[in-house]
Amino acid sequence: MDTIEKVLESWEKDSVIDQTEPSKELIRIPTLHSKYLNILTKSKLSSKKAQFDFIQLKKKKWEYYTGKLSKDELDELGWEPFPFVLKSDINLYLESDDDLINLLRKKIVHDEIVSVVESILSELKSRTFQLRDFINWEKFINGA
Repeated sequence: MDTIEKVLESWEKDSVIDQTEPSKELIRIPTLHSKYLNILTKSKLSSKKAQFDFIQLKKKKWEYYTGKLSKDELDELGWEPFPFVLKSDINLYLESDDDLINLLRKKIVHDEIVSVVESILSELKSRTFQLRDFINWEKFINGA
């Protein structure tokens, strides 16, 4: 699993353009695109999985806080029966539930990776033009 730190560190290295050999940099673009597209796809899927896990767990937690889980279900989940809660307080318990918060945190991290990688891919799309302009500038400077 990629972390935001790993993605940023990787891009810090990959974003450097070797100006001495722009043709090699042009050839490197598809490889970098593939690398970051792979990360993007995995992160989008992980985000969706975290969202689905959250929805399922939220339903279970709602059943837990409302006392609707059977003894067998509680035993299977390893949870103790929850004392009676007023219906008006259930949202408070759901919003502050550590398990649910952890799943939301996972989703947010994956969403942030998606955002960063989309930005990286956008930069890679323009790299071809940047390199072309650089090559043309070098030709102009050298009188060609």
